[in-house]
Amino acid sequence: MTKNRRKKHETPVEQFLFRRTDTVGAADANEDRLLKDCFIDTGDLEVLKDLGEPRRFVVGRTGSGKSALLSRLAADSGDHAIVIRAESLAVAHVSNSTILRFLRELGVKLDLFFKLLWRHVFAIEILKRRFPLGEKNKRGIWDRLTDHFKDTKHRQALAYLQHWGGDKFWEETDNRVKDLTTKLETEVSDSCGAEVAAKIGSIKAGHASSSKFTEEERREVTSRAQKVVNELQLRELSLVIDLIDHVLNDSQDYYYIIIDGLDENWVEDDVRYLLIRALLETAKEFARVQRCKAVIALRLDLVDVVFDRCRDAGFQEEKYRSMFHEVRWSDVQLREMLDRRVGELIRRRYTKEGVQHHHVMPNRVDGEQSAFEFLVERTLQRPRDLIHFFNKCIEASDGKPTLSRGAIRDAEDKYSKERIRFLRDEWNIECPEFLEYTQLLKGKSVLTVDELDVGQLDDITSALFVK
Repeated sequence: MTKNRRKKHETPVEQFLFRRTDTVGAADANEDRLLKDCFIDTGDLEVLKDLGEPRRFVVGRTGSGKSALLSRLAADSGDHAIVIRAESLAVAHVSNSTILRFLRELGVKLDLFFKLLWRHVFAIEILKRRFPLGEKNKRGIWDRLTDHFKDTKHRQALAYLQHWGGDKFWEETDNRVKDLTTKLETEVSDSCGAEVAAKIGSIKAGHASSSKFTEEERREVTSRAQKVVNELQLRELSLVIDLIDHVLNDSQDYYYIIIDGLDENWVEDDVRYLLIRALLETAKEFARVQRCKAVIALRLDLVDVVFDRCRDAGFQEEKYRSMFHEVRWSDVQLREMLDRRVGELIRRRYTKEGVQHHHVMPNRVDGEQSAFEFLVERTLQRPRDLIHFFNKCIEASDGKPTLSRGAIRDAEDKYSKERIRFLRDEWNIECPEFLEYTQLLKGKSVLTVDELDVGQLDDITSALFVK
């Protein structure tokens, strides 16, 4: 061994010891303190930044880095980024609306209303950013905008936004969503006869249920409500998009509308699927605006559920698939990501440059595999899994300068138990019984059909049937 060659398992940082609380990142991109300095550009960012590139729906499995990618896009875009979190939209107000729930029970199609919500959010957020007004100038906002736009069709679009936005134009998004919902409820009620309107009012106040309506009254509400929704007028909705395209007429006037958090439980599922479908349609239609791009993160399985449950006549899935950009990671990219994060962890404490993961790991853990290959094989090629596994290795190496084989083995056990629970959460929509079926895999690294324990499978399915 030459004088300058590092001894086996020796860290290049003198007196460095791992602490149990050390990490190379967090599961949530919004809480990942290393993300800014350790972001790996795999080429995805360039695709999303290109305003002329049709791919705008960032899809991938849980932990594939979708949120990290959108977070970096927002950071790089500065004032040109309009970030919208699903939970900030107050769509729970839409879901909790007793009137809208009643209308859905009657079979009233609310698709146009949900599209109105999203187009209104998109348009107002862009206008607010394009025409910033201080608190003192809010009162004359509509007069100011009307003076700015002279074209008849642009004024029609403004009138449409004013009709549905009213005095809450410049307020926060959640207030406008609530106001839009209330306005639709009012218009439905006003379109009905006095007696039916009174019953609708009782439902809204929580003093009556839908069972109080006669069949004839139900037919009346269904007919009049559908008419109100249909009169949202696609033409005016289209004019709104033309208005925004006209507003962004300078090369310096461009925006990314960045939407994340749709995977979370921000609203009950049946409404969430309808809202996501309407969002995808709205983002697709906003592609007509040359200097605005809506970039939306979605879990792959959630996309499939939305398409399956919200499919209607004439729906063409391929028109949306061409706008998808799937996030994938190669072993080389995952290695670079881990190296950068390990190096940053050590650099922040010791200001030592150039440390990589192999400096603090054994050459082999099991067989001919390298330590890195051992870790990656137990993930799903997703950065979150690899970060989680490595953090468990650090936790098992408290007070040690390196990660030993024994520590990695101990970490594998804890990591695997937690990962199975995380996978259950991920697959809960498509397979609610996921955790029960994983009992067939316990203690097995590979399971063929011939090796399947039919008796155990029968026991599991019988227990689920009883359940």
